[in-house]
Amino acid sequence: MKYRLFSVVLCLVSLCVWNPSARGADVKIGYFDLQAVLDRSQWGQEVKKEFNTKKAQLEADVQAKAKEFQEVKESFEKQLKMMDEKSKKQKAQELRQMQMEGEKLLMESNAELNRLSQQLTKPLIDKIMDIVQTIGKKGKYDFIFEAQKAGLAYANEKSDLTQTIIKELDKVKR
Repeated sequence: MKYRLFSVVLCLVSLCVWNPSARGADVKIGYFDLQAVLDRSQWGQEVKKEFNTKKAQLEADVQAKAKEFQEVKESFEKQLKMMDEKSKKQKAQELRQMQMEGEKLLMESNAELNRLSQQLTKPLIDKIMDIVQTIGKKGKYDFIFEAQKAGLAYANEKSDLTQTIIKELDKVKR
């Protein structure tokens, strides 16, 4: 067992001594902030504008349905004492139906927004990743990290590729 552990440690030390990239001497690292690219690039801003426009339309539809429900409910509550049992049951059933339709509309709106977000951002993210690959190959980077997902606590600004990616993305026609 000790011999095996010694062999593994010896192999790792040998790799570090003989492999310059393992020592960190020749490793080229870059990073970028995906959210900044999405927020500041023309394509990202167009996607955000299109998404927010659709979101506002859907929210207006849901608000209109909620307002209609509230008005019918208040009317029902005002007329409740004057209604016979059959009318109360019928109106209560109508209110339940309206409430279910409102909840269904809300769920469908949320699902549509999720679909739209995926539909709008997937080609954008794919293009950003293509640009990162190209920059990595042309710039001979060993690693390029996305700053937020990599959990970078500190990075030298000269390794920040965010603005370069934004410039390349802005050159691309959508």
